[in-house]
Amino acid sequence: MTVRGRLIQFFAVLALAAGSLVTLPAQPAAAANGCSGTVEAWNDWYDSAGRLAAKTYYYDEGANTCVNLVAQGIYYGQSKYMSIKLCDSYNSGCVSDSGTFLYYAGPVRRPADVCLWAVSTMKNSAGTTIVNKSTYVPPCN
Repeated sequence: MTVRGRLIQFFAVLALAAGSLVTLPAQPAAAANGCSGTVEAWNDWYDSAGRLAAKTYYYDEGANTCVNLVAQGIYYGQSKYMSIKLCDSYNSGCVSDSGTFLYYAGPVRRPADVCLWAVSTMKNSAGTTIVNKSTYVPPCN
């Protein structure tokens, strides 16, 4: 084989290898926010200007339901107060995570065999409440 032929073969193999690196699947988003399992549902929360501010994600982990509150858009990566609280129906048996975060609050987990209630709260860096929402956790309604 000529030098030119070997170079063409070398670059063809290199191109195939590079292409396979590009197509590797990304890590699941759940790992970044502390919950595993399958995303069963989510709620989108908007600020007063109509911009997506945060999402509350609900994960099915088998025996547990896992919930987190993830900042979105201009709020993502900004230091702010966030809180996620997960309770049995009627605010009993609650677990919560709150504090000053850049990206998300949570995860919090409760057994999946009961109806659950989630309270999502987020303030901007100036302390103004952006999100203060309570919802039943799907599939409970």
